Amino acid sequence: MSYQKLKAFTFSCLTLFFISACNPLTVQPNRAESDLNSQDNILNLLDPEVKTEKQAFAKAEEALSQGKNDNALFYYIKVLQYNKQNIKALEQIANIHNRTNHPELALKVYKDILAIDNQNLSANENLGLYFLENGQAGKAKEYLAVAVKNSNTNWKAHNALGVIADLEHNSKEAIAHYEAALAAEPSNPMLLNNVGYSYYLSGDLHNAKHFFTQALNYDNKYKRAIHNLALIEIKNGNFTAAVALFNRIMPAHESYNNIGYISMLNGQYDVAEEYLRRAIDDSPVYFPKAQENLKTLMSLKAKTQSFEPSVPPPPITQPGVSTRPAPLPNQSISAKATQVKPATIVKAPVKKTVSNQPAAFKKKQQ
Repeated sequence: MSYQKLKAFTFSCLTLFFISACNPLTVQPNRAESDLNSQDNILNLLDPEVKTEKQAFAKAEEALSQGKNDNALFYYIKVLQYNKQNIKALEQIANIHNRTNHPELALKVYKDILAIDNQNLSANENLGLYFLENGQAGKAKEYLAVAVKNSNTNWKAHNALGVIADLEHNSKEAIAHYEAALAAEPSNPMLLNNVGYSYYLSGDLHNAKHFFTQALNYDNKYKRAIHNLALIEIKNGNFTAAVALFNRIMPAHESYNNIGYISMLNGQYDVAEEYLRRAIDDSPVYFPKAQENLKTLMSLKAKTQSFEPSVPPPPITQPGVSTRPAPLPNQSISAKATQVKPATIVKAPVKKTVSNQPAAFKKKQQ
């Protein structure tokens, strides 16, 4: 049997042990020690030297510190053999399943934890982030509210609640949650970008620009903040500043295309033409995105000059680096992300980046 198949088989066995160990009907008092077919006794046979809950937990922690997730999982499950309500072991089992990309198992464990302690911080936070990343904001909010009630310094939960508030068009509440998160993580660029986003939605471009700039002070190539700040600079007519921002993360010809594209959507047709032509001229190869954008722009300019009624622009090719088209003038700027894989909430993140889509919003990665 190959190593990979052996590892998969071992993990399957451990998962079977895990499910049985977490089942309230599995670990029963006064079970016959001679029952060799029980899962408990199989655990005993695999490591007969470990005979107490404390010994099993120590072995699990040691394996985890060495990055041996499968071994750690085995010993945490063995802890549950002695005490099926050991919340620390359950939390670690859920964390391992999250790290090894088994969210369905992690979800079950978190629910088992809440059956023992419905105020548990880790379970409420992680369930909230999970549901937010999967588009169930209402359900997520219930769990996240419990998490922040029991620990106001829980920045991930506050961040996720901020994302939900923005989705509900409640910028004031969103800003309050982001500020609470920033109190715990003041230098987190994702949080600074998110609060800037909320100020933008509320119409406060001054504070929005301040927080996007702060985000870039901590990470000068943080793409979401660069994109958001560049949009504000373009809106304010500071095109040179916008070029400098985009040039941090892309070649000059793509920066020009982005600025031309966004200016076109803002109705700044002369500026748009200037930058789209610069994009075409500066590109070392044929640049179809800029060519298509210029073609659309010329059509729009022709309609404007012939006094035709204004109509929404047809679909336009996205800028080179943007993960989605820049917003229309009546839309919000770059969405947030969640750190919730969020998610995330990113999210970023939450904002599992929630990095406003729960799993893919441009706040933080889930």
